[in-house]
Amino acid sequence: MSLSTDRRVVLAVLAAAAFGLACNAQPGAQQSSQTAQSAADTTSANHDSLFLAAARAALPPAGIKEADLPDPNSEGAKLVTQFCTDCHNLPTPPEHSATEWPTIVRRMWLRMDIVAPRFHISVPSTAERVVIMQYLIDNALKVVGSELPAGPGREEFAATCSTCHELPDPTQHAAPDWVAVVRRMNGHMQTILGKTLSADQMSHIVLYLEKASASKQQ
Repeated sequence: MSLSTDRRVVLAVLAAAAFGLACNAQPGAQQSSQTAQSAADTTSANHDSLFLAAARAALPPAGIKEADLPDPNSEGAKLVTQFCTDCHNLPTPPEHSATEWPTIVRRMWLRMDIVAPRFHISVPSTAERVVIMQYLIDNALKVVGSELPAGPGREEFAATCSTCHELPDPTQHAAPDWVAVVRRMNGHMQTILGKTLSADQMSHIVLYLEKASASKQQ
């Protein structure tokens, strides 16, 4: 099934939106005047806008393909591609750490379980869910230890990268690879948060990660 980005966003939050609006409704309340109806319509539109904005901020950025996933021919990669892309762009395991994935995946499963059948959302079996969870955890973001290495750019790295996920371990990439990784993350920030790093910020973060990576790998 081919879905537009907006439709995927709507499907991803449809169940949560319906549940939230239902909880806010007063049983038996009647809108008897045109003014009251107009206010209700405005409130509903605001709810919709908030749900869509929240969904776009939390959903994976575009551009990831199945071939980009770790071990793309594994059962876990194929199941992630099969089930996750019904509602949003394909996620990749390093988007979150091993401690973050269980909460995120549990939230996704709760939403999938209550979406109306007419939307034809594929729902994984219990066995498939185990495979998906293990795949995401096994290939998750490697986070930094108890203390970041000292050096220029450390504060900018910590403040910037912790906005979306736990801080990555500088040694998970070789020093020459960090510039491409940071550029890709900067693109994700633009898509998700609507902001981007300045040239100086990017340079400081890249140089810090390159130095930290090289020093730990020696």
